[in-house]
Amino acid sequence: MPQALLSLPNEILDMIEQTMPVPLFQQLAAQCTAVMVFNTGMSNINIKLCCNDGDKVLRVNQAHSTWCDRKLEVACWQVAMAANIAPALIWVSDNNQIYLSEFIDQQNMDWSILFTMRGQASIRQATKTQITAVDAVPLLSELFRTLSGLPIPNKSMTVSTQWQQYAHQLDSLSASQTNLQWQHAWQQLLRLNGLVRQWLSQLEACVLLPAFCHRDLTPHNLLLSGHQSQRLLCIDYEYAVASHPLFDLASVIATHELSSRQVNQLVDSVILQYCQTSNLTDVAAAKAALPAAINCFWLFSAMWALLMAAKEPQKSTQYIHYFTKYFTLMTC
Repeated sequence: MPQALLSLPNEILDMIEQTMPVPLFQQLAAQCTAVMVFNTGMSNINIKLCCNDGDKVLRVNQAHSTWCDRKLEVACWQVAMAANIAPALIWVSDNNQIYLSEFIDQQNMDWSILFTMRGQASIRQATKTQITAVDAVPLLSELFRTLSGLPIPNKSMTVSTQWQQYAHQLDSLSASQTNLQWQHAWQQLLRLNGLVRQWLSQLEACVLLPAFCHRDLTPHNLLLSGHQSQRLLCIDYEYAVASHPLFDLASVIATHELSSRQVNQLVDSVILQYCQTSNLTDVAAAKAALPAAINCFWLFSAMWALLMAAKEPQKSTQYIHYFTKYFTLMTC
């Protein structure tokens, strides 16, 4: 076996050697010239394999991330791949723990540099930073058009159901938590219950049809592909389900460094698409529900951080820090 693949961590090398079809493993071993761990996420590890026949990404899902529906993730990835908005998925292990996919070079522009955390301030205030490397609005609008036209996943999750599930899990954990910071954060969330019900009612009143939702469209999960004809690709379909389409739009507005003009253009374009799909004529009502969707995006981010603080006590300080950041971005 060439030396490059041998530089993988022993545990990972053993896993792919045992699970990958022999011809594919031999081809990978022969073509691989370098190995680089470029992202260690909270639910997966991503390793770049530099190969003579095209660079690849080896992704190993963490054992503690069993809360992800990996079969659904793969199904959603394959649907998006067929629509040319996801990197090619080359191979998936039988237990869905390891993925091998195409690597998308970000030489011209790394979309993740557009990450920010401003919440609803995106709508109300002009920002100093402008996206000059690309015209972001047409690219994002086209991505939303394609996503909303994908087949509906077989699993659905309403915004209300997601809130109830998170709240139930946190309530179950609260009795065993001795960390005072955790308990303080939990009490902060409980005091929001009245407002949360208002946000959920606003979203339910906006009767857009459920659509394919990625549910985590931060700049870190978007890649810019192509040279002459550029398009955006999505990665990480861990949370993808059928859900309220405004949630995806909210995640982009909440986390992208867009000017007020760009936000308004994007909102006008995407909400009109959603209304046309749902045969709705009241575009203004859909726009009016968007702030509630943005609040719910940060609410679920804060609840997730508090859940992780309970499940990984050795990292509780880090996760509670995340909770505080996300919590302050809600308009309460």
